[in-house]
Amino acid sequence: MSKRLVKKIVIVMTVTFLLSACSFGETKIEYERLVKALDEGDMKTVMSASDDGYAYVKEETSESTYEEKEDGEHSRIIYQTTHGVYNVKEDDLYGETTQKVVTDIKNDKNVGSNQNYKKETVYSTNLKNEKSRSIAQNQGIDVSYVKLMFRGLNELSKLKPSEDKKRSSEPSIISYDLTELQFKSIMNDKLNLKYDKFDSAILMIEFNTPNDTKEDQMRIIQITISVNYEERKEDKLIKRNQEISTYYHTREENNQSSKKEYVNYEKEYIN
Repeated sequence: MSKRLVKKIVIVMTVTFLLSACSFGETKIEYERLVKALDEGDMKTVMSASDDGYAYVKEETSESTYEEKEDGEHSRIIYQTTHGVYNVKEDDLYGETTQKVVTDIKNDKNVGSNQNYKKETVYSTNLKNEKSRSIAQNQGIDVSYVKLMFRGLNELSKLKPSEDKKRSSEPSIISYDLTELQFKSIMNDKLNLKYDKFDSAILMIEFNTPNDTKEDQMRIIQITISVNYEERKEDKLIKRNQEISTYYHTREENNQSSKKEYVNYEKEYIN
């Protein structure tokens, strides 16, 4: 056997080994039932609601703007953090929300420095969300950055995830890389983003386990949406990003305390 042939055999064996190693430990995530529930707006299933239909939800949103100016890159990030309890039967939510704004200027002269970094708490207020509309206790406060996008994502179950495998110790996450058309039809009717150039959109759903069985049913832990786009300002495009992460409790946790928390939030809002 020639040295050249031996070398080719070794290369083929190495490539085969690497390819098999990549697939070793992979588990197909059985997401179909829960994605269908999300598509159809079955919130009791999606949110692991209590037996009487209450579910805790936490939402973290950020809207980032980046603009190049003479003195460096100017950034402004609006953070909105919302805690609340959703009533499936009434299709409403009572909770509280806080908005913070962070600004910064980065350039070659201040690398590693926080001299231009500023963080401000704009407000903290109780709110009600009804029919997908959020209203602050003080109605003069703008709570439009509260998105609460858990009431169905249209036609999501018709799409195939770009990633639906769990590997070894990785979390059980499926992801969708959305085209502009898919982004518009699935979620922008709720986000209402106005842009001049669409760059990218990704939707990720994390589950507690990759397998969906009667004995150990899957549940959704977290849903994250990230959108990159550009808006025209005068004669240039400004880069922007919007990210929304939504977190859910287990059914056991919701059975234990969510109705009581809902009543407390409702009282605080009314009073």
